[in-house]
Amino acid sequence: MGSCVPLTPPIAAVLCGGGARGALEVGFYRALADLGIRLDYIVGSSVGALNGAAIAAGLSAPELIALWRSIDRKDIVGANRSAWLRPWRCTGPYTLDPLRRLLRKVLPVSRFERLVIPLTIVTTDLATGRAAYWGHAGDLIEPLIASMSLPGLFPPVDLEGRPHVDGAITNNLPVDRACEIGARTTVSMLCTCCPPSTAAPRHALAVLKRAFTIALDRKSSDDLERYRSRGVRMHIVQPRFAIDVGLFDFRYTQELIAAGYRQALEHFARSGAAMHPAESRTATSAVELHQ
Repeated sequence: MGSCVPLTPPIAAVLCGGGARGALEVGFYRALADLGIRLDYIVGSSVGALNGAAIAAGLSAPELIALWRSIDRKDIVGANRSAWLRPWRCTGPYTLDPLRRLLRKVLPVSRFERLVIPLTIVTTDLATGRAAYWGHAGDLIEPLIASMSLPGLFPPVDLEGRPHVDGAITNNLPVDRACEIGARTTVSMLCTCCPPSTAAPRHALAVLKRAFTIALDRKSSDDLERYRSRGVRMHIVQPRFAIDVGLFDFRYTQELIAAGYRQALEHFARSGAAMHPAESRTATSAVELHQ
């Protein structure tokens, strides 16, 4: 399908964190592909780094959808056995080793210089307290794991001799980095929109998840206000999904993909884009994505 969306290149996809809600970005990617929007750069933080790496490595939208449909918590997270044996030296009771193994198996490439689309991954340097950015060359997997390593749950990842953790802490929606590398248009879907919750958290992890999601949501909102005045055209989809999805709750993957896809198409239609008839039909039948 040819693009009827008037976007000024270079175009960067800016992909944020949000745990299992990252499935929204998968539907978003499907919409971009169906609209013929070609990406010049990808900048990703946390689960956005995961999705960005898959896209930059050459996975098609159907392939990424199939990957998300196939994974569950056990494919991402495992127990950090050494931490349980030596709790006084524990830097995280869980590990992302299952995800490490999965990525080396499913990604077509595992080095930055072999990616199809230039990718920047955001991590947080615990030594400096600042965001760090990885790209151009070198191993892809370890910065990606670091970008998803939520402190308190997962151990920091050593990168060039320094400990790094979740990139969302310092730059969850890295539009500024996309601008620095030359993007004139950015496209994003927020995954950390935090709907009101009437249910009280029932355990410590639920409290941590809810608090972290609220913090990311507020930070992203504040960041957007700053970026709007910088002259870069931003297309930011703020999805509507009422269920409060947990960081590692993959029960709603299919529904999230469908919601991301449908609402991305709606956003670009509202922006003044005229879609082909076939695209209009697709927009009205997005529910088919999860059947």
